[in-house]
Amino acid sequence: MCLKSKLVFLIVLIIFTSSCTERFFLKVDEDVSILVVDGKITNETGACEVRLFRTVSFSEDYQFSPERNATIILHNSNGDYEILIESEPGIYHRSSKDVKGEIGLSYWVKIETESGEAYESIPETMQSPYEISSMYGKEVEVIMDDNSKAKAIRICFDAVNKENTSSFLRWEYREAYEWRSPFDISQKVSQNPAQICYPINDFKLINVFDASEQATKEVFQLTTTTIFQNEVKLLYNYLIDLRLYTVSQENFTFWEKMKSIHQANGSLYDIVQANILGNVTACDDECKVLGYFEVSSKEKGQQFFYENNFSLELADFPEECEEFDIYLDRTTPDPMKYHILKTKPMGTQTVYTVRRLECYECNIKYPVSKPSFWP
Repeated sequence: MCLKSKLVFLIVLIIFTSSCTERFFLKVDEDVSILVVDGKITNETGACEVRLFRTVSFSEDYQFSPERNATIILHNSNGDYEILIESEPGIYHRSSKDVKGEIGLSYWVKIETESGEAYESIPETMQSPYEISSMYGKEVEVIMDDNSKAKAIRICFDAVNKENTSSFLRWEYREAYEWRSPFDISQKVSQNPAQICYPINDFKLINVFDASEQATKEVFQLTTTTIFQNEVKLLYNYLIDLRLYTVSQENFTFWEKMKSIHQANGSLYDIVQANILGNVTACDDECKVLGYFEVSSKEKGQQFFYENNFSLELADFPEECEEFDIYLDRTTPDPMKYHILKTKPMGTQTVYTVRRLECYECNIKYPVSKPSFWP
């Protein structure tokens, strides 16, 4: 998964906040341009990518400019090196898709921009991986934001490091499920109507775990997503796709601090943002750089779940397909969003009883093809 969306938030905070808790009046330097490095190498074949982009001023809607035509050299502790190829603007890969990182070796990158600026990441050693031993669902009761309680199913996993030498974990996950439109209509709206679709959610949460205090490197009940009782995700086929990374202590600390920013509920001054530094340094004090080149071992796991796996009584009809009223004056509901069930004049307005169109043609909202990671 690309780290860019998470790094964007970090960049804005680091540039425009202070490391102390005293409030201050912000003076923004519109000319500040900072190189951001978003990179990773794993033990997965062909898995090495570095993304380079530049920060821009507030007036440009937080867009990031790709850093073109840089020279990036990947090094390892065996003395091997390889020049990465720019496959897309600002995105660099290994030239060979058959090569992978090796457990126990250290890796780092040296970067030189087209303008001659030089940067280098601190070497990190690829740790022995945690293996996913099981994935399962637990029936839980969740406290909601309004302090009400809701029944749900939480998808968890266990993992073990058989070498008993690695302690730090980070994981990402995504879900896909089969969604069927519960209604049919004779007059179709879309060009290629479908009643079976496959919604995908790629969760952007930061998930880390520290097992350094454990004598045996085996972890239990690490959590991914939560499926609530009123959802229909488990009605047909539900797939969770998990990617587990074993990382260095430095990388763990970086993501733990990132997580503290994402989950902070107070003001920007509640935490020390400016202390969140990556492992990439500039060879010239005048050059500014943010980001991380991660060296990690990766394991993948997938599991299908169904409603009959659980005793919890789940919804069999999607809430979003309930009919509802829209009050309009001199216009009608958007035919690409709503199917009109009935109309009723009410003074100067018309009441339209409608249902969302994806309840008839799910392709209006969801992909019709199974995702690439579907088994």
